[in-house]
Amino acid sequence: MSDVFISYKTEDRGRVKPLVDALVAEGLSVWWDVHIEGGAAWRATIQAHLDAAACVVVVWSARSVGPAGHFVQDEATRAHRRGVYLPVAIDLVEAPLGFGEHQMLRLEGWRGDRRDPRFADVLAAVRATVAGGPRPIPKARAPGFGSRLGGHWRIAAIAVAAVVVVGALVMTGAPARLCSAAHIDCPGLTAPANSIAVLPFANLSGDPAQDYFSDGLSEELIGALSRLSALQVVARTSSFKFRGSKEDSAAIGVKLGVAYLIDGSVRRQGELVRVGAELVDSRTGFERWSQTYDRDMKDIFAVQSGIAQAVAEALKVRLLGGDVVALSHGGTTSPEAYDSYLRGKRLVEAGAGEASYREALARFDAAIAADPRYAAAHAGRASALINLANLFATADQWRNTYDAALVAARRAVQLAPDVAGSQATLATTLVYARHDFRAAGPVFARALAVGQGQASVLMEYGLFMCQTGDSGRGLAALQRAKTLDPLNPEAYYILGRALIAARRYGDAIAALRRALELSPSSSGAHARIAEAMMLGGRLAEAKSEYALEPTEWERLTGQAIVLNRLGDKAGAQAAFKALIADGEDSSAYQVAQIRAQWGDRNGAIAALDRAFQTNDPGVLSLNMDRLMDPLRGDPRFAGRLGNLGLVAPT
Repeated sequence: MSDVFISYKTEDRGRVKPLVDALVAEGLSVWWDVHIEGGAAWRATIQAHLDAAACVVVVWSARSVGPAGHFVQDEATRAHRRGVYLPVAIDLVEAPLGFGEHQMLRLEGWRGDRRDPRFADVLAAVRATVAGGPRPIPKARAPGFGSRLGGHWRIAAIAVAAVVVVGALVMTGAPARLCSAAHIDCPGLTAPANSIAVLPFANLSGDPAQDYFSDGLSEELIGALSRLSALQVVARTSSFKFRGSKEDSAAIGVKLGVAYLIDGSVRRQGELVRVGAELVDSRTGFERWSQTYDRDMKDIFAVQSGIAQAVAEALKVRLLGGDVVALSHGGTTSPEAYDSYLRGKRLVEAGAGEASYREALARFDAAIAADPRYAAAHAGRASALINLANLFATADQWRNTYDAALVAARRAVQLAPDVAGSQATLATTLVYARHDFRAAGPVFARALAVGQGQASVLMEYGLFMCQTGDSGRGLAALQRAKTLDPLNPEAYYILGRALIAARRYGDAIAALRRALELSPSSSGAHARIAEAMMLGGRLAEAKSEYALEPTEWERLTGQAIVLNRLGDKAGAQAAFKALIADGEDSSAYQVAQIRAQWGDRNGAIAALDRAFQTNDPGVLSLNMDRLMDPLRGDPRFAGRLGNLGLVAPT
């Protein structure tokens, strides 16, 4: 039998898991009810482990101390009789009557940091109980309630009053200046009251291969909540950075800029799924709502929309009829289709190479075979094909691959016209497959209208608007995307490109530096910083920055330009020759940039024509590329923009 038995309310499972993990990491054997095998006589199993454990940690929460916590209270009574009862609180509660004489160890807001003095007290008490010896006096003891404030009651009362003031300011959404006037630090007040992040749900299935399912469920929930116009939902890239994090809710909330967090767990065994979810106020660590769902796989879709609706209700968000319908748009009722779609999506996100994208394509095809009307699977198929065309297809494969992507994207929109992801996929496909900015414009507008809460849609739309020459709308969308995805290096990289296009070079450098902080190996970021420096007249700094760029063609293109500006003609020619070692057609757009900067207009236009002929994706940014500025007065350049359905900005 195990050293430690954990008694807790089932709905608190996600909050209790960090405690279990931490105790196990410290070398203790721990039993809790996730170990019960399917079909086991669960009451008998629980009693056997409860009666055999050397220490019973009873987790008191708002749920377990109430009427619904009778099982926890019964288990606490049995442990108390045996002298192995150890109370731990995860909410600001007192133990039920009959247990008040035992000192409560408090872990409110704790998320698993084993260095936390409060956990050290719990660990010491557990080890002492297991060994049968006296428990040490807690070192991180916080003041208790009522008369137990002791001789320090005046100080404690002042502290409580400060907490009440801060709480009132937080709950009323008071601006940070009020906290400053009251000499109170309120960093959480910068987060909008309707802001929320979904952390990656823990996979409790015991099989790492099932991570795709728990991650997919988390992502689908992000998507569902993002469709509710009253909520500001952080995107996946940022929230998933806290997978397995030991930071507490307050720290995560500050880094993501949100007032609330959704955490949870998924346990899948065959066709049975148990999903636990909780909504936590990131500023206080208090739980606002939690629920456990035991469902058959075919009912998993109802769980997603159920969680989204429950969260909305907990946050007093009014759901309109259209909002409720939007929660399930583009979905499926087929468990087989859903499973294949999640596997394909995971492969696309991994981006591990051509084989990975082709396997993803096969998964999306399987999802479509199981449910031909599954819009998200058609959109996924289009995305996989675009990636294959852009990254791996040869010139003779481009047309067929792009055509297939366009068919899939159009089918996705036909099936789910009100899903932003489907609209954005179609718009992007029109740009890549047809270089048709005119046709893509209204599709992107529709994507934004229904997906203004989705960072990925905002990034694609913002870049598109900058490509068409509308930097004002483009920058507004990209700034919003950065707010919704604050830890995504791609959001800062695209914003940096847009700021260069707007000639805001200092701001561009700051955004690109942030991209590198988040992803030091980011391709292109050093080159874009160097470009901003060079265009701003900081040539020597630009030369040094280009040397740091890890992507060879980016580095050589920049060096050919900046060395020529610095008067090093030989160095510039050497970089150019290295760039075109495999022929000018392989880097046609970059050759056009270099020749434009060298003052060779005819050579630049000729290279640009080759870029169009070879379907070079560089031409898509022709309108926002400041390196092409020397050509902007040439009518031939305006004609090339016209081929894209674009007009040069005034």
